Amino acid sequence: MPAPLAVTALVATGVSAYGQYKASRSAAAVDTATANYNANVDRAQAAQIDANTLENIRTQRQESNAYLARQEASYASSGVLATSGSALAAQITDAGRLEQKLQQQYVDSQQRQQQLYAQAAIGVAEGAAKAEADRISGNLALIDGGAKMASMLAQDIQSGTFGGKK
Repeated sequence: MPAPLAVTALVATGVSAYGQYKASRSAAAVDTATANYNANVDRAQAAQIDANTLENIRTQRQESNAYLARQEASYASSGVLATSGSALAAQITDAGRLEQKLQQQYVDSQQRQQQLYAQAAIGVAEGAAKAEADRISGNLALIDGGAKMASMLAQDIQSGTFGGKK
């Protein structure tokens, strides 16, 4: 092979290897940025669920208090003391059931938030793993390119392309 062609082949191999290396670095940056973005979305969603749940619970407690006040007024208008006997027991039972529903809503909300926070952490870890795999791939492309260039150079020297043999 003529020397100019051999040099061109060596340069092309080097440029290709370096291009793969740069592409792997870009892919790693995209993997990391995507994982971080998705994690931020998950965290924001968890925070919004928390805010919504707390506001819903506050509103439902106000409605429960109004319901219990109406219930007490109903007993009073019927001539029953709301603070004694079965009327009191009914109010205690109703208040307990209403609060239990709110507590369950809060627990469900906390579980969903924890799922989202865990999903965010897993996504970041996966992004980091993909980025590392991309960087390793780029490093391997450089090593492979260097090995091909060394092999091509050795063949060219052996064939006399760079040694003056013809």
